[in-house]
Amino acid sequence: MPNSGGERLPSLGYEFAREAEARAHATELDRSFTREEIVGLRVYRVRWNGSYIVEATFADDISQERIRDARALLGESGGPVHPDDLIDYKRASESGGLSGWMRRFFGG
Repeated sequence: MPNSGGERLPSLGYEFAREAEARAHATELDRSFTREEIVGLRVYRVRWNGSYIVEATFADDISQERIRDARALLGESGGPVHPDDLIDYKRASESGGLSGWMRRFFGG
């Protein structure tokens, strides 16, 4: 997610085998960080392997210590997603695939 200067904000992505696990960790992040620290929090479903990704986007002035805290929380049962892979997945999920009622019908 770009900030007002066009630079990318710090972001983490972690992959989980089950949706409930991903949502529980996203909820825990939401409880553990302020709105000023985490400016975006999403759960993505990875269609081709059935897993789920939690993406947390941080404010540009967040400390490295707080990012380490988020990594520790997400890493309890999730696996880190390389930043390039996260960008590729988001690009594929936003630009391709089915549209309209078909996406809703297939759970998109």
